[in-house]
Amino acid sequence: MHEIIKKYQDIIQYHQIELWENEPTTYRFKARIEFTDRSLLFIRDYLFPRGRKYVYHWQREDGTLFVRWDNSPHWKKIATFPHHKHVDSQNNVVESTEVFLDDILDIIRERFSTTQETQD
Repeated sequence: MHEIIKKYQDIIQYHQIELWENEPTTYRFKARIEFTDRSLLFIRDYLFPRGRKYVYHWQREDGTLFVRWDNSPHWKKIATFPHHKHVDSQNNVVESTEVFLDDILDIIRERFSTTQETQD
């Protein structure tokens, strides 16, 4: 996690690791990241012998949803099933190929860059 924080230090203001358990064939990771715009990313990423379960929930400071990426298996018609994302508070569910924390942080950094360009 320290490498990730260092890589994205330009957008991360604060982070907290709430749970980290690592075994030879499993892990459980839970964390929270606060960004420089005060938006929050809640992370749950678990690996079990039968597979992986993840949720990356990115929300605005006021609690409204930007995007939530997860692999809960209930959107079977999505081409990237079970991987999908919920976009904005309208809960639009769409395909997603972003499945790891680095992927998510790249998307968030890009959104920061786009927002900064429109403000200049």
